[in-house]
Amino acid sequence: MKINNKNLGVLLCLCLALILLLIALNYSNGRLSHSSPLNSVVKEPNTLKTTPPLSLKQKTLDDLSDKNTIAPLEKGIQDQNNQLAVMAIPRWKQQGQLKTHLVQLKNKAGKGDIDAKYIVAANLRYCFTAPIDDFALQAKLEAIADYTDAGEAIDATLERFDYCSGINQEQRREFYLYFYDAAQNGSVAAQQTFADITAEFYMQSQGFKTQNRDEYIKKRDAFKLQKIAFLEQAAQHGSEKALMKLSALYHSQQISGNSLAKSYALNRLMMEITENGELYNRYAWFEQRLYPQLSQAELSEANTIVNDWLANIYQNGSLYPY
Repeated sequence: MKINNKNLGVLLCLCLALILLLIALNYSNGRLSHSSPLNSVVKEPNTLKTTPPLSLKQKTLDDLSDKNTIAPLEKGIQDQNNQLAVMAIPRWKQQGQLKTHLVQLKNKAGKGDIDAKYIVAANLRYCFTAPIDDFALQAKLEAIADYTDAGEAIDATLERFDYCSGINQEQRREFYLYFYDAAQNGSVAAQQTFADITAEFYMQSQGFKTQNRDEYIKKRDAFKLQKIAFLEQAAQHGSEKALMKLSALYHSQQISGNSLAKSYALNRLMMEITENGELYNRYAWFEQRLYPQLSQAELSEANTIVNDWLANIYQNGSLYPY
């Protein structure tokens, strides 16, 4: 019994010593964990965020001081209660031959009918390149005989020749005067048609090719300025065709003055107003390609252009789909 008590005492002492040792170790680890320099400096690593250009419909009101943030449209512009009215271009092609309709159309145009002015202009423009007589027709047919699609080209040439028969070259040359008159009087159809008229074609069709160099340059440059003015008017009335042409002219730097910023702004405008999914995707791609090339100041300028022009488009209330 004595031996057993002795053994028991030894065991109790050992257990007590072990408990004290564990307490001491735990206290030491606790102090170490609280004072460790690793815990005071280790933080969640910074993540570099790349913000791609977004369409205006996705933007929020953020500070422009961050280049990766594109300012949104002013409040209320992109959420217009009034929808744009989809407009159609007047159908200009006539039944039968043009000469049976031309006098009546010109009479209407002379009385101020801007649709009639546009229709006359479009018809005369169509006829301008048609063969003027049988000799010209034969020469044209011979020239296209070797085309891969010669059959279709011949049919189209014969159809145009018949449609324009009886309209002389001086009458055909008047297309520009009618386009200009209609555009000046607010015809968006006529204004956006200037997207298809090059300066070279204008000079040749109006008989200015033989002028001296200074006069030639003066007339050509005046036409270019007028063309841009008409396209801008059409664009602010919702003409997708005009917006597309202006964007291309600025992007190719055929129009100077912050060209890339303005092209970028016009791409964003197209994304805002178009209801065509294919066009939206195309101009979203253009927008994303241009975005990295622009400075903060250029992005700010582009945003101002978008706000101003979109406000004008909604005020005018029209959309002319491409």
